[in-house]
This record gives sequence, structure tokens and C-alpha cells, in this order.
Amino acid sequence: MVPTEPAAITYDNVSDVLAEYVPELKEAYQGELRWWGDQRPGPHVVYGDILNPYLERLLHSGDEAKLRQVFEFVERLAGNPDERVQELVAVTICEYLGGDAERLSAARRFMGPVTARYSRAVEQFWGGAR
Repeated sequence: MVPTEPAAITYDNVSDVLAEYVPELKEAYQGELRWWGDQRPGPHVVYGDILNPYLERLLHSGDEAKLRQVFEFVERLAGNPDERVQELVAVTICEYLGGDAERLSAARRFMGPVTARYSRAVEQFWGGAR
């Protein structure tokens, strides 16, 4: 369940917060941390390796409740005042979604306005779904 009064999201804690907001990913996140050992994976690695495949599975399953929950979280990230968190959404999430026309079309239904703006900018940069 998504916390009602979430902690402030910063670039330094955005990976930890992912496991809070999407509890289904907590085990995968812990596994990623174990794999990295003494090092800490950066947010782009965590979101690329853990969130993006989860989004793919949700989009294929059509679980609208979970998709809404995850995209609400992504929208919070997209509107974060830290540009590095915004870039995480644009570069790691929106570029991934835009890499496949069908995936992008399915995801657009759930994107908030800021996420959709980043998605359109990424698509304009890349010239459409790849």
C-alpha cells in the first residue's frame, strides 16, 4: 500500500523509496543490493533493472490498479524539484517506454501530465517510438 504521507523524495533516497511505494519490488531491490555488495547501484540502474521490467509485466497483464499506482509514483518523481530525479523519469523510464510503440501506447493511458510531457519530449528527440 502507498503511504498516505510519504517522505520527501531525493535523488539520494529515490531507489529506497521505490521499494516503499511499490512493495512488490522490495525483494528484487534487496537482491540488487546484495548483487552489488559493498557498492551501491545508482538510481538509473535500479529503475532500469527493476522498475522497467515490472512496468512491462503490468502493461502486458493489464492490471490497471497497479499501473495507476506505479504511474502516480512516477508522476511524483517527474514533478520533483531535483532535476536529477526528473532526469530519472525522462531518461530511464520514458526512454524505455518509448522504445516500443505498443508499450508506449499502453503506458500513455496511465501517465500523469508531467510524465507525459517528458515522454513527448523524449519521443520528439528520438523521432517517435523506436
